[in-house]
Amino acid sequence: MLITADFQNYLDYFKAWAEAQGLFFLYGGVELGIQYATSKEDFSYPFAWLEQPEILSEDNGAGQLIEAYYGGISVICSAALDDRAAQVQAEVDAMRLLQGLQKKMRLDNRHKGTLDCTISGMKKTAVDRGWAGSHWGWRLEFELRFSANGLLS
Repeated sequence: MLITADFQNYLDYFKAWAEAQGLFFLYGGVELGIQYATSKEDFSYPFAWLEQPEILSEDNGAGQLIEAYYGGISVICSAALDDRAAQVQAEVDAMRLLQGLQKKMRLDNRHKGTLDCTISGMKKTAVDRGWAGSHWGWRLEFELRFSANGLLS
């Protein structure tokens, strides 16, 4: 069954994935800074940071209302600034976790029908060094589409 466009369902989808991977999960604008994340009492590495999405409402004119969520999620690990091998391994680990998320999204789309997405066009970029300090990882941009009939009709 397709997940509805209720915002809590969106948050829960990513939180459940992060927790299943053993990741600390955080939601909010990245402008809060990396110190915001690492100052949490129960913080641990690696962690997943889900950004606030942009949400566009769509109506196909045939009774199907959609909320399209355009968002990003980063997986971030820590490595010493003087340990290049650890930095590379942190990037490898973060990429593997994000690719696992993409796989989950693709399977949920194709086989379970819980969400509407395609991995085509999903963009992965390295976490910004100026923002992240001694943290290493990757950010994934995505578009997810959810049924909004129960919310908007």
